[in-house]
Amino acid sequence: MKNYFISVAGNIGAGKTTLARRLEEHTDGNLVAFLEQVDYVKKHRYLEEYYDAVIEYEKVKAEKLEKTNFEAFQKAKQEAEYWGFTLQEAYFFTRLLDLTVIDKMLRKGEASVVQDRSIYEDQLFTQNSRNHGYISQADLERYNYFFKLHMESKPKPDLIIYMESDVPTLKRRILERERVEEFELAKPENTYLKELDNLYRPWIVECEFPKIVIDTQTYDIRTDEGLEFVVEEMVKLIPDMERLFR
Repeated sequence: MKNYFISVAGNIGAGKTTLARRLEEHTDGNLVAFLEQVDYVKKHRYLEEYYDAVIEYEKVKAEKLEKTNFEAFQKAKQEAEYWGFTLQEAYFFTRLLDLTVIDKMLRKGEASVVQDRSIYEDQLFTQNSRNHGYISQADLERYNYFFKLHMESKPKPDLIIYMESDVPTLKRRILERERVEEFELAKPENTYLKELDNLYRPWIVECEFPKIVIDTQTYDIRTDEGLEFVVEEMVKLIPDMERLFR
């Protein structure tokens, strides 16, 4: 009997963790929620260092040219590039370890797995950082090379569930969950989530894996009705998945 590997994808605040947990509960353990294992990133404050560096870089970039201290500009740029690449590198190798664990679970036949955020989405965050100048072109090319090299032997998702939501809703949800390091993203003038959204939409359309798109503003996956809609869409695309929910 086949065990399935499902990835829940979507922008920051889309509801990925909530859906993964609810699917696990709904299947009585036939589907195990594998949540982001980012303790290493948090322990070493990579995310905080990244945000501090890019905020400082944006501040220096916004100053008038005649008042700019070129040495300070170069220092801010180097810090942003260093933390931009270091953060994505740490996330990537953490997710590679996640995939190693998931692969073992699937091979042992323990259960099907629903993963909170796919490793493929990291490429969007890395490209977005490059678009802002937070990662150098050389480091982007190095990242993409290692990504392709390492992913050749890793398990591929049988299904990607893409959580769709508009940016104002994402910002509201980010404020509601009270993760202090994300508050900057929720500010009205901050365009980071919108820029990510502009990368996410082409990515999911062109994605080579089986996929379903859930409009989280129409279907609230925190409700039984919303969850049932997701399950129906899953079974509609891959009928054999119905046995997970019996």
